[in-house]
Amino acid sequence: MAQRDLIFLYGQAVADCRHQVAKVFQDYYTLQYMADGAVELFIGPQRHLLSGRYFWSCYPGPRISFHAWPLGAHWDHHYVAFRGQRLREWREEGLFPVPPQRPAFGADYSWRFDELLALSRRTDEWGARRAMNVLEGILIELAEARARTQADVVVSRAIRVLHEADDWNAPGIDVLAQRAGVSERTLRRRFAAATGHSPKEYQIHQRIAEAQRMLAEKDWPIKQIAQKLAYKDVFFFTRQFTKAVGVPPLQYRRSCAG
Repeated sequence: MAQRDLIFLYGQAVADCRHQVAKVFQDYYTLQYMADGAVELFIGPQRHLLSGRYFWSCYPGPRISFHAWPLGAHWDHHYVAFRGQRLREWREEGLFPVPPQRPAFGADYSWRFDELLALSRRTDEWGARRAMNVLEGILIELAEARARTQADVVVSRAIRVLHEADDWNAPGIDVLAQRAGVSERTLRRRFAAATGHSPKEYQIHQRIAEAQRMLAEKDWPIKQIAQKLAYKDVFFFTRQFTKAVGVPPLQYRRSCAG
């Protein structure tokens, strides 16, 4: 491999990460992976609240910023920085940049990143080659998952139905399957293959993300937020929120304010 193909600059794995990044990337790229925790990510003006296992990338162009969410918390952070001519091929093939994306089937890529970082730090040619192969393999798997989701009309229909449930009372799996035109068993299998979650888990994730936004931006009582998200029991809402985010709603709001 010619040295110009891909040059690894640095990388790190930080289990208790509290980094705050806010910059325009000038001449290098990064692949970011969160194994646990929650992050608020901005790519230009677009805001993403990510919770659990997630990939995203940084690249020249828009201002990109991210930090633990809520502020003052931490996450399990893995990243690698690189540059070189191979990026042109990856862009043309749709492998890079990587949008905010969950790993397929909820897989944990921590060990893959550990292998990637160890290889990228070697000073011999074979280490660099193998590191590039590991990185490209991860990018291919992510691109394949994106293509599978986009190509699966059944899953796209089901997700559209879930997003159209304005009152947050998501239809049951029987209704979703009927609207998607498949059996319940088929929908469960294809939805999990495309998103790594069941339809119910997907809806809960969307619900909790909206609860985070409301808690950060509104001064409504916790009970009112629970009602707006179609929770009949504020205590159940609190338990579900705490399980997903790691802290109760009131503590989450205080951390956002402070």
